[in-house]
This record gives sequence, structure tokens and C-alpha cells, in this order.
Amino acid sequence: MFNKILVPVDGSDESKKGLLIARSLADRYETAGVTLLYVLAPVALVAATTPGDERYLSAIPEILVFRQKEGQDVLEAAEEAFAGSAAIIDTVMEEGHAAGVILELAKKGNYDLIVLGSRGLSRVAGFLLGSVSDAVVHHAHCPVLIAR
Repeated sequence: MFNKILVPVDGSDESKKGLLIARSLADRYETAGVTLLYVLAPVALVAATTPGDERYLSAIPEILVFRQKEGQDVLEAAEEAFAGSAAIIDTVMEEGHAAGVILELAKKGNYDLIVLGSRGLSRVAGFLLGSVSDAVVHHAHCPVLIAR
């Protein structure tokens, strides 16, 4: 039923719940492949206009390395959730806005299902910032399962 499942992960408890559900579905339907996706938020590079900004800009390479290491750690932990599963696990790290990256990869990769965790934003934060899960649900080309 589900040959390809996309599972965006961020290390949160909600994301971990999504992993457990994705593992269960992959095993139940003998899914051929599961892709674990970690999305790095874009880094805004601002031209140095004051001496304080120069210090920030000089730290950007270290910040990027830290962010990539954090993403790799999250993907490795997520991969462990599939230990012993027959599903073929692939990991992907992309930079961009989470909902857009998820939607683009899901469509380009012709995924059958997206499984992602729901983030507990307050009503105000959800209204002002939007919700990744909400955007994915409304714009995905395939079914989306939200883990709460």
C-alpha cells in the first residue's frame, strides 16, 4: 500500500512519535523505502555594518558546522528507530523552509505517504508563524499522517 514513506524529523518528542508510526507502517505494509528528512533552517547572511556584526559574520562557519552536526545526530537517532526493519532507510539533509522542502521532496520523489509530528505551537504562535504540518497537509500531493 505504501511503497515510499517520507518522514521529516527534528528530534522533538512529536517527531519521535512519527518515527514509531512510520516504522509500524513500514513493517506492516512491507514498505520498500523510508526516507528520513532533516531540514536545516536557512541562515540569513547580513552584510557587516558595525563592528558587532563582523564578529557575528566571522562565527557563521562554526554555526553552520554545528547545525549540520546537530542534523546528522538527529538523523542517526531516527535511523536507530528502524533497527531490524526490512525497509530500506535513506537519510536526507536539506536547507530551506521546512514545509517547502518537505513538499518539494515528496513530490519529486513520488512518495506515497508523509508521516510527521505535530508541533505544539500556541494558538498565537501558530497563527503568526504558521505550522509546518498545516502547510504540508494542505499542499501535499499524497496522504499525510500527523503524529500527535
